[in-house]
Amino acid sequence: MSVLFFFPWVASRGVLQLGELNLIPYERGQAPRTLHGVSQEIIDIVLGNYGDVAYPSFPNVFTSIRQATLLTWAGDTEGLELPESQISERLEQSRYIAFSALAQRRFCSHGDYCNSDGYEVIAQSFAAERPGSISITTRRRDGFTRTYISRTSSPRFLRPEHVDSRLHIEIDEALARALLDLPLGNLKSQIDEAIAAFLRANTDSSTMFPHAELVLMRSAFETLLGASHLAKDLRRKFSKHFTGELPNPPIWGDGIYTEECWQERWPKSTRPLDAWVRDLCDARNTAAHGVRANSQPSIWQCQNHLLFSSWLFPLIVKKILADADLYSLSDEDVAARKGCEAFLAHDLLSRINEDSDERWWNRVDSEISNSLLTNTLLSLLGSEGK
Repeated sequence: MSVLFFFPWVASRGVLQLGELNLIPYERGQAPRTLHGVSQEIIDIVLGNYGDVAYPSFPNVFTSIRQATLLTWAGDTEGLELPESQISERLEQSRYIAFSALAQRRFCSHGDYCNSDGYEVIAQSFAAERPGSISITTRRRDGFTRTYISRTSSPRFLRPEHVDSRLHIEIDEALARALLDLPLGNLKSQIDEAIAAFLRANTDSSTMFPHAELVLMRSAFETLLGASHLAKDLRRKFSKHFTGELPNPPIWGDGIYTEECWQERWPKSTRPLDAWVRDLCDARNTAAHGVRANSQPSIWQCQNHLLFSSWLFPLIVKKILADADLYSLSDEDVAARKGCEAFLAHDLLSRINEDSDERWWNRVDSEISNSLLTNTLLSLLGSEGK
């Protein structure tokens, strides 16, 4: 069976090699010419099933994608023949690329943003003699089913509207390499399962409701940190994970969510991050089970929890990989982890003031970056003084 792996909605500016995995630019009719004996014509036909709306004023007119990113592995055979048993393993590695892209995205900015649907990976089996005819495997409650689709004159699968049409491969390469180097075992299984939940919670699709994303995000944290379903266990795991990194004594911040505010809702919380974990668990339980009678609401709204969780999760993955000697935390990683509690004093997506478009997320993010710059300058000055 011949199988072509590709990101249909992401273009590449050049070849990127990550160990045995290669990301290769695709351009319709131009590149890569041939790929392990598979011609440009065949690749064009296979990817011709994926497309965009051709003209905004004619929403029913579609055109095949012009650019995409192909994936190959060292040792690929002529004709890209691959046993079915290896497809799942390669899809898993491809998801590392998606996660590494989401780990470096910027929030509340005009650029440098992506979602997991933008990094959807396709493993398309095909026959060289009829590459436009494909078989689609979909799940059922009682197993799965396959649908055969013959070649048509227009694309069958369109770029989702919430995926940026200008998306290019931009990933945290060091993180991707570390994930690809994970040896088989419990740690790899734990990280793989957690990343799968994280990606499902970061699609931006209108079909994925925020309350479902919140359930998935807590599940991702529990799986990643090896915690049970009990909130107190997740709190312990967070505390252990950040041991020695956060300010001591804790700094609660001077935003609208003060220490008094957090402690009133979550008495005896040891620090802001501890109070946030309790609030996250409460918000998740409400999302999963509904509002309980006479219960108090969570401090943060769902959107704040999802934003902060999506930013914090990759930083925890990085530290776990660093502890396994697979990754080295950058200065930016260290500063972000140390300063993470500063976000918890604010309504993250609210404006700084009525006359500004700046959000509290941007303000805190900038303060963390500025603290890193200040520490770097002080370190340089100290070295010169010696």
